[in-house]
Amino acid sequence: MDDQEKQELKHTLGNVQAENQALKSLLGKAADRLEDVVESNCDEDEQVKALNVAERLRRAVALSETRDQRTI
Repeated sequence: MDDQEKQELKHTLGNVQAENQALKSLLGKAADRLEDVVESNCDEDEQVKALNVAERLRRAVALSETRDQRTI
């Protein structure tokens, strides 16, 4: 593997890492928004569903971060 290929791989890796971080941020914001919806005056069943989805989103981010730490 020559230097140019290494640079291209490093660049690609950096892009993938940035995209991964952006997706985690979006998931976190989605969870925050769902919690905001729960605070509004909506049906109790819908509140429970929204909180469950928010928890799953946060768990997905946490699992992804744990996996990222193991690969570094």
